[in-house]
Amino acid sequence: MKSKILSILILSFLVFISFYYGDIIKRNVLDLNIAIVNQFSQSLELLKNKFNEHFNQAQEIRNLRERNAELEKNNIYMKNFANELNNILSDRNSSFYYPNVSLVKATSYAQISDYHKVWLDIDYKGKIKGLIYNGYTAGIVIEKNGRALGLLQGDEECIFSVYIGKDQAPGIAHGRNDYVLVKYIPKWLELKIGDKVYTSGLDEIFFSGIPVGEIYKVEEEGAYQNAYVKPYVKMIVPSYFYMVEN
Repeated sequence: MKSKILSILILSFLVFISFYYGDIIKRNVLDLNIAIVNQFSQSLELLKNKFNEHFNQAQEIRNLRERNAELEKNNIYMKNFANELNNILSDRNSSFYYPNVSLVKATSYAQISDYHKVWLDIDYKGKIKGLIYNGYTAGIVIEKNGRALGLLQGDEECIFSVYIGKDQAPGIAHGRNDYVLVKYIPKWLELKIGDKVYTSGLDEIFFSGIPVGEIYKVEEEGAYQNAYVKPYVKMIVPSYFYMVEN
């Protein structure tokens, strides 16, 4: 009899607990389930991102290897072309042609207020040499106190010889802040807006054919005409340049 009464009391207590606290227990269990599911989803997304990142890096490495192989192939072609050209020049008793550049680093501005002059990280004595950045003319190198001073293309002392257009109209390029002024162009030669300007190599500062920019304005001055050129290189000082060696 006592055991039956005890069983009834326990059952009544459980019914009472279930009636008053069932919703709370259900909510807690549901919240726990949601937290577990969210944590699992986040872990799965993180694993997925790591997996994709790994394979993206692998693809990038493959792309770089392919690009490097293409550049090596082009380098071989250029060496072959230079060799064939040298053979022709040799037959005509001319000097050998093999363009050569070296990597130089800009270490600091020569003057804080002048953003067109930079010191380069080499000891330097010798003739003026050209600076190239991203395949375009960027300035020249001169010797100052036994050091290499880079005069960027916006500097007024940055001067080198150029050709203009298909007819190779000759001129002398002068730096002018955000543009290049090409002077002493014969007046009888026709210039057009949009004509491309590139180095002539006649001054032995650059070798020939390096792009400088495009003409956006032409004006006459005495017996000559001047061309205003928008340069391809923006004069934000990069860390490294290529310096023309020969």
